[in-house]
Amino acid sequence: MAMEIFRDYDIRGEYPEDINDEIAYKIGRSIVKLFKAKNVVIGRDISLNTPHIYKMLIKAFVDSGLEVSDLGIAGTDVVYFAGGAGKFDIGIEVTASHSAGHLSGLKIVGPTAKPFGKGSGMEELKELYNNYQEEPKKKGTIKKIDVWDDFIKNSLKFIDIKKIKPLKIVVDASNAVGGVEIDKLEKYLPVEFIKINWELDGNYPGHEPNPFLPENREDVIAKVKEVGADMGLIFDGDGDRIYFVDENGDYIYGVYIGGLIAGKMLKNNPNKIILHDIRAVNYIVDIVKKNKGIPKMELVGHTYFKERMNKENALFGMESSGHIYYNFGNFMVENSVIAILQIIELISESGKTLGELTKGARKEFPVSGEYNFSLPGFGATDDLTEEALEVMEKTLDKVRERYSDGDISDFDTLTIKFSDWRFNLRPSANDPLIRLNLEADASNKVKEKTKEVIDLLISLKCVLVNESGVTQVD
Repeated sequence: MAMEIFRDYDIRGEYPEDINDEIAYKIGRSIVKLFKAKNVVIGRDISLNTPHIYKMLIKAFVDSGLEVSDLGIAGTDVVYFAGGAGKFDIGIEVTASHSAGHLSGLKIVGPTAKPFGKGSGMEELKELYNNYQEEPKKKGTIKKIDVWDDFIKNSLKFIDIKKIKPLKIVVDASNAVGGVEIDKLEKYLPVEFIKINWELDGNYPGHEPNPFLPENREDVIAKVKEVGADMGLIFDGDGDRIYFVDENGDYIYGVYIGGLIAGKMLKNNPNKIILHDIRAVNYIVDIVKKNKGIPKMELVGHTYFKERMNKENALFGMESSGHIYYNFGNFMVENSVIAILQIIELISESGKTLGELTKGARKEFPVSGEYNFSLPGFGATDDLTEEALEVMEKTLDKVRERYSDGDISDFDTLTIKFSDWRFNLRPSANDPLIRLNLEADASNKVKEKTKEVIDLLISLKCVLVNESGVTQVD
């Protein structure tokens, strides 16, 4: 069975089984038609199949008469910035994100980096593609462009460089595009970056470019301990997600990083909205309110976050998964470099380590991290079909029944809250998986209740596939 390639947030599938050259070309011409575009900016990751899709998209854009601005190898956050700052009609990153190497695909933004996905254009694009008819070819143009200076200098505006101290930071680029961002950034900072898995290589010889999995963080943790670094960083496959490791080698879950940044930004911008997701709520709400901000919850997914940020002029948005969103005035986009810079500045200003900065929050507001379960009768890499969604809903109904004495909400699928703990179950956007996130008022309660919910899901024939791993602070 062919995989559904038009997904919630992007287009993604196996090459050439689901996405081949002909399909990429038709998608490209359909995108132009959808946006009635005259120009496009395009970049790519370094996966082995990416050049095929990249070449055919550019051909489709040229044949549609567009002015094509080619960034070459660049992260998704760079492409989105270029789309917004350059006021392009379309921005495209050819990537399958953390699934790079296994899948191929593309991420899309509309005019001035307007978010694009399910509910904001994806259904219309799929319909145009399904009803594709060849149209006369025009004569577009291609030019190479370089936005690195603008990207880095605009990122640096979010901090005071004079406050930065000479820290030692290990960076694991996952052999992917995030390393290019550090290469462009480092000359501006008195920081020693110790680089691992740095060579751009679509075979991803170091490890899979997915920092969610604990085994993919082993290299950066080992190197942090070996060299006595102040912290460690690890990028995903397209550079729009960044994970932090403290000086002890502990993975710092995304909500704690987001909370530090939110508190910092609110000091000069009180009474502003900070968006957060459903996965870990207690800490982010607490720190935002303490810093005179307004916490608001949004559905997981970059399209939802950016649309809400734009609508309410939010100062900042964070997802526990490592996606961090910034307000550039007339566009809202992810930016890993700004997040890195702000944490470096916080460490420099405070004189504290990342472990010390987050220890109190990790102890007072413990979280489980994320657990992924495949659905009964489905494998972890099967397609997310209607049948899978029906099985998921039946499974969730049984969870609702088991915890009927809790405060049950359907926001972002299923959240059940008690006086001293809460958990959320929501589907993956791409696979037949249920994701579990849980938090409580004490680490032993997190451990106890996480085991309880896991045992329930396993009794319902779900299979634990993987987990993000979080070190508890007792």
